[in-house]
Amino acid sequence: MHQTLKFVHAETDTQAGQGDFRHAYRAALLDYLRGLPDEDALLHAYDLGRRGVAQQMSILDLGEIHQSAMLAADTEIRPLPGKDAAVVIAKGAEFFGQVLAPFDMMYRGYAETIAQLRTLNAALGQKSEALRRSEERMRFFIKHNPAAIAMLDKDLCYVLYSPRWLLDYRLEEADLNGLSHYDVFPETPQRWRDAHRRCLAGATEKSDDDMFVRADGTIDYVRWEIHPWYDEHQEIGGIIIFSEVITERKNQERKIARLTRIREIMSAINAAIVRIGERGALVREVCRILVEYGKFNMAWIGLGTAGRLNVTTAEDGGGKSSAEVIEEPALLERALKEGKAIVCNDIAVDRRIARKEEHLRRGYRSLVVFPLSALDKTAGLLSIYAGEARFFDRDEMKLLCEMAEDISYALDHLAKEERSNYLAYYDSLTDLPNRALFFDRLQLHVESARRERQRMAVIVLDCERFSNINDTYGRHVGDAVLREAASRLKRQVSSHDTLAHIGGDRFALLLTNVGAAGTAHLLEKLVHECFNSAFQVGGNELYVSVKAGIAMFPSDGDEHDLIYKNAEVALRKAKRSDEAYLFYRPEMNASVARRLTLENRLYRALEREEFTLYYQPKIHTASGRMVGMESLLRWNEPESGLVLPASFIPILEETGMILQVGQWVMEKAVSDFLRWAGLGLAPPPIAINVSVIQLRHRNFVNALKSIRDKIPDNTHVLDLEITESIMMEDVDQNIPKLQAAKEMGMKIAMDDFGTGYSSLSYLTRLPIDLLKIDRSFVLGMNQSASGLAIVSSVISLAHSLQLQVVAEGVDDREQEKLLKLLNCDQLQGYLCSVPLPCHEIEALLAA
Repeated sequence: MHQTLKFVHAETDTQAGQGDFRHAYRAALLDYLRGLPDEDALLHAYDLGRRGVAQQMSILDLGEIHQSAMLAADTEIRPLPGKDAAVVIAKGAEFFGQVLAPFDMMYRGYAETIAQLRTLNAALGQKSEALRRSEERMRFFIKHNPAAIAMLDKDLCYVLYSPRWLLDYRLEEADLNGLSHYDVFPETPQRWRDAHRRCLAGATEKSDDDMFVRADGTIDYVRWEIHPWYDEHQEIGGIIIFSEVITERKNQERKIARLTRIREIMSAINAAIVRIGERGALVREVCRILVEYGKFNMAWIGLGTAGRLNVTTAEDGGGKSSAEVIEEPALLERALKEGKAIVCNDIAVDRRIARKEEHLRRGYRSLVVFPLSALDKTAGLLSIYAGEARFFDRDEMKLLCEMAEDISYALDHLAKEERSNYLAYYDSLTDLPNRALFFDRLQLHVESARRERQRMAVIVLDCERFSNINDTYGRHVGDAVLREAASRLKRQVSSHDTLAHIGGDRFALLLTNVGAAGTAHLLEKLVHECFNSAFQVGGNELYVSVKAGIAMFPSDGDEHDLIYKNAEVALRKAKRSDEAYLFYRPEMNASVARRLTLENRLYRALEREEFTLYYQPKIHTASGRMVGMESLLRWNEPESGLVLPASFIPILEETGMILQVGQWVMEKAVSDFLRWAGLGLAPPPIAINVSVIQLRHRNFVNALKSIRDKIPDNTHVLDLEITESIMMEDVDQNIPKLQAAKEMGMKIAMDDFGTGYSSLSYLTRLPIDLLKIDRSFVLGMNQSASGLAIVSSVISLAHSLQLQVVAEGVDDREQEKLLKLLNCDQLQGYLCSVPLPCHEIEALLAA
């Protein structure tokens, strides 16, 4: 009601103002038309126009007032003299134009202002629209950007964030409200915090690949970029973080790398399959490729059956080929039985793994076992170990299965080739080399023996009346007997020799680096061990006897076919005789018979105590007193009398009896020494000759210790004499043995010095105390100037090395005189004394 009244009053005031203006306008127009001075009238008209503008009159209202004033002027005044109506109208128009001038000015100002306002509004509108579009684009950019974006203020509280930020970091909006970045991510690593601090100072930071460990322990890989943002005052208002979780991409990259690596492995293995034609070498190469190129922690291939796998391995860290396999019998048996791959992608939790701790301690986290096949049956297993869990996924398993199939194909091919070669060179009944392979090896060994100047023997064995077994019990029983005979022979024959089944009931044996006596010994042992006991076949107890013929290389032929032919000739002679075996040459049979008889007598000689020791004194050159003795073995053979060692020592060495006899010699020498000492005599040390067989034996030092235990402390009883050639045979092995003897209080003498061509560098290393000049040099000493020069040089050399010199074989006074002049330390020979038995040495010591 109040508003309505206010409006009515305002309208009434307006109408009243317009009424006053109408009267003023009419009066002023009439005055102008009556002749009021033009200047004053027009100025008054302008003032009227200003009043109209002030009263907010419109031009239409002004036009209406002018029209009514002109009508009033037409009735109230007559036209001036000389002025017609047209003049009056023109003057009225002029007056009206003066009144309109303020209105025109006002409207022009309005128009300019409006135009300016419109221009400004348009500009503001454009800026507002641009700002709106920019904000929309920014929100659209943040919302749909593949990267996660967060806008933080100076306190690192969230100002704006993208939906992707919530998604990637598994957050809800409520998790960010009112919290700082470090409240949300307390596990933020220090290197990221340092980057935030640098960005708040104006820097820009980024990383293309960084690892981020979440609070729950899971690991993600991210790429990020951080920029400062500025407010309207161009001051840093905070930072904007752009991040992208690239864990999936990293996993894909690793997967692609692994698959590429596996393809490279397959290529390398296929190349090895083409290149390598031997199964063992191929298996070793496959394992090496898997570890070195495939970067697997370990790989092994076992060929055979469960519990009897022949394993070849390779392990990370130098490509070792002897790494221990952690047995998982249940897993292996299942893979062999089912014939398919078994995958354990997390050893730590897989209940099928029995020895988890051992696997984990070695760094194994997952493994796969592939069955390998050959000749249409399971041939073994391939096991691969990886250092990370869940390593073997579907794509990798597809490639690895192809690889295992390639390996199986190669094993199958090699097995077929081996089978073919086996059938070509081996006898299928006995699994022994056949005639063809035996002759191939015989030819090779003949050529080698010819170059090395070695002896060799070929033995042909024939089972007597073997046809009776086939006729009586059937061929299958005869075959079983042959298989058992082959098995027995194989167990007795050395791996260096060749045993073959030539055909029928005949075997052949090739012995390398052996003499006639050794051949006879081995043959007698074979016959005794293999054919003295019965063959149990199908409930039957069968005895088989054999005959043999022997041919020796090179005495019975220097070509392989001739040697074999002569061995067969010897066999035919043996079959016609009462002898179990015969050599090709009759004189060889007689010689071997004598040799075997001598060996048997030597075996009995040790049991019957037929051996005795003689002692030859060693004389000090300057004083002439006895300073040592050399023990010399003799054999009191009941039929032949006293036998010198040259006749039987070689046989003792060949048969190995020298070990027992050598031990007896040391014990006898110690016993004689202690007995003499017990009689109050002063015996010098006794030198014992050491055989090459004794020195080589692994118990040589222990044998010396057993003798040393029988000697009282601080008593010098035994010395050792070893020939130069024996000592130099294997210097590095002999030095520690001789050093051990010296530590037991024994002195070491190098016997026959000058005949073994020893190196002076080794001479300084050997723990020796004496040099014994060989008798051949002593004999030539007084026959030529060069002989004397040799002895003189040896003595000077020995003294320069702080060694004593013993000259052996001193038989005359001229030699003694020269050796004294040359300062030789000791003399030994017939001039000093012949070897004496124990009781004569005792008398010599008592004199």
